[in-house]
Amino acid sequence: MIGRFVKSDRNPILPAIPGTWMESQTANPDLLLVGNTYHLYFRGQQGGHDRIGVATIPREQFDGATWNLRMQPVLDVGASGDWDEQHVLDPATVLVNGVIHLYYSAVSKRCHRSICLATSTDGIHFEKFPGNPVVIGGGPEVVWREGRFHLYYWKSVPGTTGFQLHLSVSEDGYAFREYQAAPVLSVGALGEWDSYTVETPRIFEEGGRYCMFYCGSDRFSDYPAYAGLATSTDLIHWQKDARNPLFSRGHEGDWDEGAIWFTTVEKIGDRYYLWYEGYGGGDSRNKEYGSYLLGGKSQIGLAISEEGRPWSV
Repeated sequence: MIGRFVKSDRNPILPAIPGTWMESQTANPDLLLVGNTYHLYFRGQQGGHDRIGVATIPREQFDGATWNLRMQPVLDVGASGDWDEQHVLDPATVLVNGVIHLYYSAVSKRCHRSICLATSTDGIHFEKFPGNPVVIGGGPEVVWREGRFHLYYWKSVPGTTGFQLHLSVSEDGYAFREYQAAPVLSVGALGEWDSYTVETPRIFEEGGRYCMFYCGSDRFSDYPAYAGLATSTDLIHWQKDARNPLFSRGHEGDWDEGAIWFTTVEKIGDRYYLWYEGYGGGDSRNKEYGSYLLGGKSQIGLAISEEGRPWSV
């Protein structure tokens, strides 16, 4: 246990299910409350394509681990030549003026990663923005504040294959401009746990402070073993927590023994819930993206803190 988060004994709570659109893996969780229903958006994979689906639960039935799974994806890959013709993944959602804006990573032959947008009024039926993509980058997170969409995403660290986090802003959710050329969250110093890459941010607000959980690695571009926290009061200037990292991949032999991504934290009642993508199986403990043929895959898990705020302020 790191940072007081205790992993659920029901993990993985959203496992890969043979014979479905998510038979190979589940990944990239993102939580959104729509009315009185929690929506957990996530990625599934079948036939070599990633798609985005959703699981829901009424607020009065919420326990963090129990979800009603929709057995068809809500967002599919595009047609040949589209920016998302190969994969749609990494959902990041925000509800603004009755419209759900779902930003996602798109993969195609024309671009390794771009960020596209789809919108919905019911959380199930989405329409893709015809002007996609809205940003070139990957692994988005979005926050609405004071009339602006704040879109976070990774771009490569100059001279390496690692990532760091950048910010673009928009008033309408469609036309984005980069806030500044420099990243808003950079890799750590040499020797630190996040010295090679920082990625997959998830942000929530508490008491006037924004809390960003992000994943990092000191040697891989996209195979992080740990997650940490950065905080901000303005969504622009971020301070990493001195106690980082606060969460980690599992022990050797666990279902999440290899890596973790998209650590999605939300305070509900008097508990802090953390949903995350964990990778395990095969030779994943020591090999980046351990072999699928040996059982390596991503699935979605849950951890909970019942001891108050699970980090320093």
